[in-house]
Amino acid sequence: MANATYLLAVNFSIGLAFSLAFVSIARSQRVTMGYWFAAGFLSASSTAGVETLAPATSAPALVSFLSFSGLLTALTMVTVGLFRNFTTWSVWPILALYLGFEAAFPAVLRGAARDSAIHAFAYQTPFATMTALGGVALLSGSMSRRSVPERLLAGVLFLTSAQFLFKAFLAHAIGTGASVQTYAFSSYAQYSQTISAILSILLGVCLMMVLMEESQSRARHTLLRDHLSGLWTRRAFFEHAEAALKRKTGGGTPVVILCDLDHFKKINDTYGHAVGDEVIRVFAACLEAAGGDVCGRLGGEEFAALTVNGDASLAQLQVEAVRSRLYNAAFGQPGLRPTASFGIAIMDPDESLAEAINRADAALYEAKARGRNRFVFSRNEKDIAVVLREALLRR
Repeated sequence: MANATYLLAVNFSIGLAFSLAFVSIARSQRVTMGYWFAAGFLSASSTAGVETLAPATSAPALVSFLSFSGLLTALTMVTVGLFRNFTTWSVWPILALYLGFEAAFPAVLRGAARDSAIHAFAYQTPFATMTALGGVALLSGSMSRRSVPERLLAGVLFLTSAQFLFKAFLAHAIGTGASVQTYAFSSYAQYSQTISAILSILLGVCLMMVLMEESQSRARHTLLRDHLSGLWTRRAFFEHAEAALKRKTGGGTPVVILCDLDHFKKINDTYGHAVGDEVIRVFAACLEAAGGDVCGRLGGEEFAALTVNGDASLAQLQVEAVRSRLYNAAFGQPGLRPTASFGIAIMDPDESLAEAINRADAALYEAKARGRNRFVFSRNEKDIAVVLREALLRR
C-alpha cells in the first residue's frame, strides 16, 4: 500500500470519527451547530474515500470533481455552522458562492492542463476562501470578547486557508502525478495528506472545544434565567447589572426600578396558580418591553430593572409604559386587572448598586403604603419634582 493511500485511509477515519462525535454532542446538548460540523466532517471523509479508490478508476474527471465537491461541501458546512452561530449575517451569499465554485470547476477541468497554475489555483482557492470565511465569522465580533477556544479555532481556520494556497504553489511546482490514477503515488500526495491529517485533527479538536463551550454557555444561561418569567434570576440580575454599570458610556444617569405586583396572593387564591403564573409572564414581558437594559425577577412577585443611561422623566415614562401594558393585557378572567407598585432610585455618582436597590426598595414600600398601583421616587433624589413638572409640561 502506498504511503499516500494509507494517509487517505487515516483521513477517512478522522473525518468519520469526528462526524460521529459531533452528532452525539449535538443530540445530547441540543446545539444545532454540531450538526453542521458533523455534516462537514462526513463530507470530508467521503472525499478521502473517493481519492483512495482513484488508482482503480476509469473515470478520472468524475473522481476529480467528486473529490473537489466533497471537500468544498465539507468546508462550506463548517463555515455555515459558524456563521449561523456567531454572526447575524445571512448564509445565502455563502451558499451562492459554493454553487458558483461547483459550477465553474468542470470548466476548469476541461480548459486547463493538470498541474498548471490555473488548474492548481482553481482547485485550491475555493477551499482557501471557504475556510477563511469561517475565520471571518469568528472575527465578526471583538476578538477581545472571544474565548480562548474561539481564538484558537480562528487561528486554525486561517492557517488551513493559507495551507490550501501553499498547496496550489506546490502542486504547480512539483506536480500531483501524471494522472488521477497515479496521484496517490506522488510526493505531493504524501505531503498533502500528511498536512491534511494534522490540520483535520487540529480543526476537529478546536471545533469540539467551541461546541462544548457553547453547550456549557447555554446551560449556564438557562440556569441564570428564571424559568417562569424568562428574566434574569436575582443573582444573575445583580451580576449583569454590575457589569452594565462598569461598561457605562454616555451622559445619562443610571436608574434602578423595583416593582411588585399588588395583591398577588389574592390573584392566586381567586383564579388559581396557573393564572398567577400567566400574570408573572405578562408582567415580565411588559417590563422588558419598557426598555430597561437589565431586567430580573428577584423572587416571587418582585422584579427589578436597570437603565444605564436614564433620568427621572425617562424612568416615569418606563413605569407608565409598564402600567399601561399590564392594564390592557387580556387574561381571559372576568374582573382580573392586575396592578403593580414601583420604587425608583436615580443613582448618585458614587453610589453602589446595592445602595440604590435599598433606596428603591424603600420607595416601593412607600408606594404600597400610599395605596399601591403607583410609583414613588426615592426621597434622596434632588429636584425630582422640578424634573417631573417639566416632563409633564412637555406632553
